Amino acid sequence: MQDVIAATCGNLYRHLIGNLTTYPIPEIRLPPGEGRTFLEIGCNWGRWCISAARRGYRVVGVDPSLDAVRAARRVAEELEVEAEYLVGDARHLPFADGSFDVVFSYSVFQHFTRTAAVAAFRELGRVLKPGGLSLVQMANVWGPRSLVNQLRERRFREPRSLFDVRYWSPTELRHELTRAVGPTELAVDGFLTLNPQSSDLPLLPRRYRSLVHLSEAYRKASRRLPGLVGFADSLYAASRR
Repeated sequence: MQDVIAATCGNLYRHLIGNLTTYPIPEIRLPPGEGRTFLEIGCNWGRWCISAARRGYRVVGVDPSLDAVRAARRVAEELEVEAEYLVGDARHLPFADGSFDVVFSYSVFQHFTRTAAVAAFRELGRVLKPGGLSLVQMANVWGPRSLVNQLRERRFREPRSLFDVRYWSPTELRHELTRAVGPTELAVDGFLTLNPQSSDLPLLPRRYRSLVHLSEAYRKASRRLPGLVGFADSLYAASRR
């Protein structure tokens, strides 16, 4: 798990590789679960599942990596959190129609090809209960940091590596999720980085803390200035079945 901390939590956490003293469990932006069912797609070592379980959800995590699922089970056991994990493909989820109240995915579908992501979006809609919520984080093609990365890393060419970020526009994201799941609204997750978590500030160096504080200030401002959503680097797409 220490080896993948930067891949799962972002480059702000790269300094923790081999030096992790506590698990960075974020605060998930969902209401209290009250026993409702929660599925995380691309759970890796399970940080969002643990967060949801602590909010009162009955959680299941799916990941294509057996090593990730084994790590997630160990972390959940160590933290005394009830969670179920299994190996699975987001494009072919091993669940019946209408199985979950909430389906969640963070920093996962942006690594899929467009065709694979759309197929996975259809699966989100299929396994959600009527009235259920899908909450998906994606990288915004128009975010300032995203534009810099696209220019610096590949000069706006199509990605070549499987794990390169594939940036979506807000319009594309809303369109595809509305078609596959249901009415979709976009909100800011963060600015200037893809996955800043204010709950992890004690784990971050001082230079990164200021970045997270700035991102959080912009996120709060976006509630009064909805136009900022189009320029966020990291977006949440919330869809209702």
